[in-house]
Amino acid sequence: MASYQKVGTFRIVNGQKQGGNVASYFCTPDRRVLHVVAGPADAGTLLKEARWVVETYKASELEAAEGVDALKSFFRKAHADRLKKEHKLDIERIGERQARRGLNAQGQVHLLLAAAALVKLEQVYKVVFENILGEKVSTDPVDG
Repeated sequence: MASYQKVGTFRIVNGQKQGGNVASYFCTPDRRVLHVVAGPADAGTLLKEARWVVETYKASELEAAEGVDALKSFFRKAHADRLKKEHKLDIERIGERQARRGLNAQGQVHLLLAAAALVKLEQVYKVVFENILGEKVSTDPVDG
């Protein structure tokens, strides 16, 4: 299932867009977030991340017990592993607050989802948009 939701605003000044951002969420049917791509991404990057989610989910079905708790544990470890491999950060050895410093947006996503795996979309989209992407959540219409 795919959907979108406008959560921010941008203005158009002299024909140029100012502000706004995007986050792509990969979720279970009950809106639990498996992964997020924070910020604009090219097709290759989005495809790579989608494949990672699908392969990780398949691996969880093979290796983990059934149920939400088992899936949470599996994805928590998967995000922690990517954090260690891609960002050289072992969250077992450093506190979450210290770890966030110096991480790019995607690293912050892995940190967030290692700490709060399979959180509901409604509980996390504002954190991603405001704390990771630095945008303000808004329902205001676009100025033209």
